[in-house]
Amino acid sequence: MGATSVRYAIGQLQDGKVTFEVVRQIANEPRGRCWNIDLLVGFCREAESYAKEQGATLGVDSWGVDHGFLDSSGNLVCGPVMYRDPSHTAKYQEFAVHRRKLFELTGIAHQPFNTLYQLAARKEEDPTLPSRSQWHLIPDLMKFYLTGVRSHEWTQASTTQLMGLDGHWCSEAFDLVGWPFPDRQPVPSGGTALSSNGVSIVSVASHDTGSAVLGVGALSQGDAYLNVGTWALLGVVLDKPLATPEAESGGWTNEWGFDGTIRFLKNIPGFYVINRLHDELGVRESVGQWLETRDKAYTKRFDPHDTSLYNPTDMPAACAALLGVAPSNSAQWAQAALGSLVDCIARNLPHLEKTIGWNVQRIRVVGGGSRSRVFCQALADACQKPVLAGPVEATVLGNLAAQFASVGDQCLDSVLTAVTESLHLDESQPTGE
Repeated sequence: MGATSVRYAIGQLQDGKVTFEVVRQIANEPRGRCWNIDLLVGFCREAESYAKEQGATLGVDSWGVDHGFLDSSGNLVCGPVMYRDPSHTAKYQEFAVHRRKLFELTGIAHQPFNTLYQLAARKEEDPTLPSRSQWHLIPDLMKFYLTGVRSHEWTQASTTQLMGLDGHWCSEAFDLVGWPFPDRQPVPSGGTALSSNGVSIVSVASHDTGSAVLGVGALSQGDAYLNVGTWALLGVVLDKPLATPEAESGGWTNEWGFDGTIRFLKNIPGFYVINRLHDELGVRESVGQWLETRDKAYTKRFDPHDTSLYNPTDMPAACAALLGVAPSNSAQWAQAALGSLVDCIARNLPHLEKTIGWNVQRIRVVGGGSRSRVFCQALADACQKPVLAGPVEATVLGNLAAQFASVGDQCLDSVLTAVTESLHLDESQPTGE
């Protein structure tokens, strides 16, 4: 389940390889400031029915941080507010004085959409909400509707800035918000629960980036991953959290993986800005075709991290303000958009290497952005590193891998080997441009 679309797929592990097929995909759009909970639950129930027909298990993953509120009877009392809501940014600014302490406690980068700031915003809007409801992150909320079981899966919980470096809820963070301490601790991925329809619901790496990193397969020493969609998540896998001042200053975050490893990464605005420019400029070609038309001679860039690009009413105007003057044609806009993204990623790579203490030898690009050959080649040139692209559907592969490892007779390493054997990858080498 993504912030722009939701889909379900059917997969199998056979003869040492994973194969899958996306069955159906629909758009995901909020209703006002909240996500359409009826659409999300209805789609999960459709996937559940399909799983029952196929004799399959089901695992649910989604984007992080967003959540809904249930009362003691399981009734929804407040729907999931979308993470870009301005109320979250206001609370983020209000809590600025506490950021250093919060990073030391949680290892999570300072972002206005973190669940901590969302809870603070909901409490201000409705002071009675904490006493009459419990919050559940999106996949946990979906699993409750399917099974009636309440839980907090740890890859999702680690995105909230409310979970400590030890993998347990951080009481100081909850005290800071003034929110009741949860009565359930985060639990590792891998458990199962039976749905009301008789389908085994597997607790996968329910944060989509957690599933995507599993879907990369076996990472070689020196590999960094880049999961590119609405966001571009650049990082490496570590054995334990790295919550140093250097990590904090660089905007790096520590999120948990399916197997208890740490996804040490940075959230970089990915194709969100590019897609909005494409749509609002009225470009007729697809995004990929548009980027192919880029004018390489155009040198102006903007910073995708600039707060003015977070959720502007007019993305071209916001970008033009940062550029100083608007590009004069579509090809210049394509180069400004593409160049700004890859240059931003390239600027962050040396800081990542310095922070972790070793050099990245290769970048593994997955997600929708890996479809774009021009993006991958531009990234290889900007970073001066080989770029290996694919799989596009890394999140689906990772979701499946977690199910195979949880309910089958193979260990995770064997499943990841099978995933790796299934990949068809495209390599881009730096050209020196």
